Parts: sequence; structure tokens; C-alpha cells
Amino acid sequence: LLKSYRFNYFIDRTEIRTNWPNAFKIFVLIMTCVVLFHWNAAAYFLISVTSGIYSEDPDAWQFTYTKIADPVIPKCNTFLQISDSTSCSFNETDRNVNNRLEYIDEMMQYWRNRSKVLKFPNFSKEYALSIYWSSLTLTTKGQQPYPMSSLEDALEVIDTLIGLLIFAVIVGSVGSIISTMNKEKSEFQEILDGIKFYMNYRKVDSDIQKRVLNCCDYIHDQGISKDETALLDGLPRKLHGQLAIHLHMVTLQHVELLQDCEQGLLYDLILRLKFQLFGPNDYICRRGELAREMYIVKRGQLNCVSDDGKVILGILKEGAVFGQLAILNLSGKCGGKKHTMAIRSVGYTDVYILRQEDVNDVLQEYPLARRNLTQKAIKMLRDDGFWNNTIINAEKVYGSTSILEEQLDGIAGTINALSDEITRLYELLDNMSLDFKQRLTRLESAYKTKCERQKMRRQFVIKYKH
Repeated sequence: LLKSYRFNYFIDRTEIRTNWPNAFKIFVLIMTCVVLFHWNAAAYFLISVTSGIYSEDPDAWQFTYTKIADPVIPKCNTFLQISDSTSCSFNETDRNVNNRLEYIDEMMQYWRNRSKVLKFPNFSKEYALSIYWSSLTLTTKGQQPYPMSSLEDALEVIDTLIGLLIFAVIVGSVGSIISTMNKEKSEFQEILDGIKFYMNYRKVDSDIQKRVLNCCDYIHDQGISKDETALLDGLPRKLHGQLAIHLHMVTLQHVELLQDCEQGLLYDLILRLKFQLFGPNDYICRRGELAREMYIVKRGQLNCVSDDGKVILGILKEGAVFGQLAILNLSGKCGGKKHTMAIRSVGYTDVYILRQEDVNDVLQEYPLARRNLTQKAIKMLRDDGFWNNTIINAEKVYGSTSILEEQLDGIAGTINALSDEITRLYELLDNMSLDFKQRLTRLESAYKTKCERQKMRRQFVIKYKH
């Protein structure tokens, strides 16, 4: 009993680890009731021993062997209605069946050799009747003989109080468990009702409604309705990473572009993978669309189809990867910027996506790996005939995936160049302004001299006329 607190620790740990927490809670509740019934049965039998257990009164409060006799089973054929040596049927012709006590001894003699008594040990009888009394009393069912002494009465009162508490706890616990079990279903049903109302209100085509409802049913059955990102964000980053490595590391190591990459880079890339579900006949991508993601097929099957979707060109199964060059922003003839084939889902397919923006963020911390990946991607494109530029032009592709320091240095260089150009233009403006001022001053002087000469000429003409 001193170590009973460890049961609570065991229960808490088991609820966390088990896949059926609600069933375990019900099991714990049942076992708690069994233990209480057992203890109460022991108290009942102890009081019965002090009061006497050999009484033949079937209405006595305490335990008596009279209340739980050994069962008697027939050895004869109970289905035959004729009276013979193999039949259990007692011939009651011309007898008053309403008063069988008159010939009860004769009936007992008739069945004596046609029946067998199953003998049970006294311990089984004592425990069975005691646990039966305990269960009825603690659940306040009653239907028990009245106590005949103060000790018996005290046990009844205590059992009644404990029974009321147990009944309240049982009802509350079971109600809580049922509410927890139905919570997810109720939330899903509420969302589903909202989707149905929206589609009916907007008069959505019946085929689309059927696809939407089938998708909702699949999501609920598979448990995908839970936000995977929100669940994993609650874990420590290290543990989250170990879980992601277990799921995706082997797949990434088989990607041609990412082979021979350091573990730290792959670890950071794995943490950026995003889950997405595609339904039957959904297109993951079409030929000619902008490619900015790499896809990993985790469950399901995808078909590579023609532009019209009628011809199947290939099949992608679990573990397949496509769009690996799209995670790097390359230039060139094709440069991995557009999809070269249409990909369509056969059924419901679970796909993990690695986006180009996330790869760029990760490569900020791995400048050497960035250059190696870019050169490897260019080589792969050149081998496939999708790259016509020289390797010198390949330096242009580093802009979108360059490290932060390089980007800042480039911005600083641009700002310095602009500053120098502004300074040069300012000096040019200053020189031009000075030149214009000098020319304007000379022009003003010339104009003033000309005006004075004209004035003197007019004065001379006027004076000469007079």
C-alpha cells in the first residue's frame, strides 16, 4: 500500500504510450471498481464470520452457506416427454400440480439417480456471494436483507456513502471518456456539414460534390485531418529531426542531385518538407508549368501522362522522387524552370514537397554545397541536352541561391556605384552651373554695354539735331 502511488505513475505513462487511451481508461475504471468490490467483500465476510456463517436462515444479513447451494444438473434427457428410464419427466398424471409439496419426497427420490450435484469448494462460495453482495451494495442496488446489528448497520451506511461517490465517479468518468471519443467525430461532422451546406448553397455540380465528400471521408479515416505541422512543432527540434530522418533520410539519399551531400544539409532539408494530399485524377503538375518544387511520393501511385491525359508514359510508386532540379533556380535553355511532363494521381496519394524558397534559405548556411549542387545540376541538364550556356555563364545562377553575405556585398557594391555616379553627376552639375553663371555674367555685361552705347548714340543724335 505504501507504494500504491506508483500505480498513478504507471497509469499516466501507459495512457501516453498506448494506442488505445480511451479503452485503457475504461479498463482502469473497471479494475478500480473490482478492487473496491473486493475490499468491501472482505469486510462483509469478516463481519459475517463474527456473526456466524453456519446459520440456515436464507434471509440472514450475513453470509450463510444456505444462500449459495451447490448446483444440481440432470443426467437424464430433459427433452423427452415420455416416462422411461432415460427421461427426466416425472409423471404427474392425476396429481394436483398446484400442491406439489404433498409428493415432493417422491419427486426427489425419482430425480436422485437422474441428477448430479456439482461440488464447489467453500472458498468459491464465500467469495462469490461476498463479491455479489459487495457489488449490489456499492452500486446502491439494494435488494439485500436488513442488518441486524450495529456493526452490520455501520458497514451498510459506509457502503451507501461510498457507493454514491463511486456512482458519481463512474458516471462522470464514462461520460468524459465517451465525450473524448466522440469529440473528433463531432468536429469532423461539423466541418462536413459546413462543406455540404456551402456546396448546396453555391449549387456545386454533383460530381464535384461526390469527389469532395469522398476526399473528406478518406481524410477522416486516415487521420490526416490532424495538422501534421502543428503536431510536430510541439516536439523538441532534435526529436522532430530524428523522426523526420527516420521517415525521409533514405529517400533523399537516393536523389541523384543530393547524393554525396553532407548530413547537416540533408537534415535541414528534411525539416522543410511539407505534406500534401492529392485525390484521384488530380494533377500534381502539367507540362510547361513553372517548376519550383521537388516531390516525394510517400504513399500511393502517380502516372506520367501525355498532355491530353490519355496515354500513360510512366508510373511513380512509393519512394519515387521527381522535380529535383526545380529546387535550384537555374538559367539556360530549359534550366529546370518548367515541368517537362504531366503527373497525375491514380488514387489518394500522400506527397511531401520541398520548395525552392526553403532550399534557398537552407543553402545560405552552406555556400560550398550551394556551388557544388549548382554545378552538378548544370551538368545533369547538359547531359540531358537542356543546357547550352558555357560554364562561365553558370556563375549567373548563383544569384538566387547565394549566401546572405554575398547578397549584402552585391547590394553594397551597387549602392557604392550609385553613390559614385551621383557624386560624378553632382560635380558635373556644379561645373556646368559655374560655366553657365560665367557665361550669363558675360552676357549681362555685353548687354549692359550695348544698352549704354545705344543710349549715348540716341543722346548724340538728339543733341546734333538741336
